[in-house]
Amino acid sequence: MLKKKVKIDRKAMELMSLFNNISGAIIKDCLIFQNPESMDESRQVIIFLVKKEDVGKAIGKAGEHVKDLMSKLQKKIDVIPFSEDLNQFIHFILNTSKNSIKVQGIDIKENKNEKKTVIISVNPQDRGKAIGKDGSMIRKIKTLVIRHYDVDNVIINTRG
Repeated sequence: MLKKKVKIDRKAMELMSLFNNISGAIIKDCLIFQNPESMDESRQVIIFLVKKEDVGKAIGKAGEHVKDLMSKLQKKIDVIPFSEDLNQFIHFILNTSKNSIKVQGIDIKENKNEKKTVIISVNPQDRGKAIGKDGSMIRKIKTLVIRHYDVDNVIINTRG
């Protein structure tokens, strides 16, 4: 799967630098995730993609680094391991939420216009968690996957 060249803006660079200084972890990317229904800045989530080996270092003992950054920024923080492998990356995204979601399968379909869609199959009972409140989880998955891989769409399939 082809990877994309990711553009990191100034704000993201500042956040990555701050988190790196606090934790010493290697940060691959930073995304400020805003729920479109709520433009309230306090409801933003800052997502840090971290080298898989550095996740423990990034989080810190008993979550101290994340807690420190959350209190400094007054925002929710998500730390997700990054993987060059799309399937593994999707598993990481779905397993870092409070309730991990078991992935049954991941398929990539290409239509005649060469548009690629990733179809993530999950258990029907995990449908709500996979979609998230107001679609927040599926938007997060879609944003991260499209940002880092040559993919045009992401769909959650809950039909066994």
